[in-house]
Amino acid sequence: MLPADPARSSSSFWLYQSLGWSLFALLQLLLVGADQPLTLSSLTPAWLLLVLAIGGSLLLRLLFRHLRRHPRSTAATLGWLFGAPLLLAITVDVSHYLLLWPLSQLHPSLNGVFDAQPLGAKTPFLLPLYIFWSSLYLTLSRQLDIRAAEQAKLGSELRLQQSQLQILLAQLSPHFMFNCINNIRALILEDPQAARTMLAHFADMLRYQIDADQQVLVPLRSELAVLKDYAALLHIQFEQRLQLEYQIDPSCLSRLVPKLTLQLLFENAVKHGISLQPQGGRISIQISALDAIGWQISMRNSGQLHATPATAENNSQNNIGSGLNNLRQRLALIFGDNATLQLQQQAEEVVATVQILAAPRESTQLAANQHSSTENQQ
Repeated sequence: MLPADPARSSSSFWLYQSLGWSLFALLQLLLVGADQPLTLSSLTPAWLLLVLAIGGSLLLRLLFRHLRRHPRSTAATLGWLFGAPLLLAITVDVSHYLLLWPLSQLHPSLNGVFDAQPLGAKTPFLLPLYIFWSSLYLTLSRQLDIRAAEQAKLGSELRLQQSQLQILLAQLSPHFMFNCINNIRALILEDPQAARTMLAHFADMLRYQIDADQQVLVPLRSELAVLKDYAALLHIQFEQRLQLEYQIDPSCLSRLVPKLTLQLLFENAVKHGISLQPQGGRISIQISALDAIGWQISMRNSGQLHATPATAENNSQNNIGSGLNNLRQRLALIFGDNATLQLQQQAEEVVATVQILAAPRESTQLAANQHSSTENQQ
C-alpha cells in the first residue's frame, strides 16, 4: 500500500535523500583531506563513489516500493533488508573499481589513486550505510502506510456519515413541497392573486432546495430567508391567526445550522400549536449567541404539549413529531453530544430550543465551507 499523498511523501523522500547524501559527501571530503591535499585526482574516486552510492539507494527505493505493494512475510522482509544492501554494496564496489581503472589509464595522475582503491575495499564501508538507509526508509514508509490506513478509515466513516445525513435530509425535502402545493391548490379558485403570491414564495423555496441540494449545513441567514418565505405562505392560509416575532442576534447570521432546522421548528409550532387554536396565536423566534462558538435557537408558540399516558414518556424525551426526530438525528451526526433539541412547556407557551455548543465535525464543516464559497461567488 502506498501513501495517501504521493506528492508529499515524494518531496519528503528527496529532502531526506539530499540531507543524508550531503552528509556523506562531507564525510568523504574530510576523509580524503585527512590523508592528502584536495585535488582533482584525489577527489575523483570520492565523487565517483558518491554518484554510484546515490544511484544504489534509488535502486533500493524501487525494490522496497515493490515490496510495499506486494507484502512478504517478516522473515522475507528481513532477508531483503540485509541481502539487498549486501548485494548492492558489492555491486557499487565492483562498479567503482571498473570505472576508476579506465580513468586511471586516461589520466596518469590517477594511477596512484587507483592503486590505493583495491577491489572490495569499499564493501565494508557501504554495507552498514545501506543497511541503515534501508532500515530508515522502511520505518518511515511504515509510518506513512499506517497514516494512510487511518485516513482511509476516517474517509469511509465520513462518507457513511454524509450518506446518513443525505438520507435524513431527503426525507424532509418532499415534505415541505407537498404542503405548499396543497395550500396553493386550495387558493387558486378562491383567491387567484394570493395564489400567485404564494407561487412566488414557493419558487424561492424550491430554488433554495435545488441550489443547495447536497448541503447538510447552511449559514443561518440562508435559513432565515427561506423561513420568511415559508412563513409568508402560511400567512396566506392563516391570515391574522398567525403572528410572528423575530429577535435575531446579528453575530449568529454566519453560523452554521442543519438545513431546514428553522422550517421544522416553525412547522411543528404551527401544526401542534397555532392550528389547534381557533383564535390562532403568536410564534416568537429568538436566536442568540452563548459565547464565541456556542449559540441557541428558541421558538415559542402559543399552545400546550399534548400528552397521553401512552405518550407521556416519549414527550418527556421531546420525541414529538417525525420532523423533530429527524432534526435530532442530524444534530447528533453533525455535532455529536455538543448539540441538543428540547421541547418544554412554559406557562401557556411551548418552547423548542436547539443549543449548539461546538463547531460541526470535519466532514460537514467542509461541505458548508464549499456552500459558503459558492454563495459568495454568486
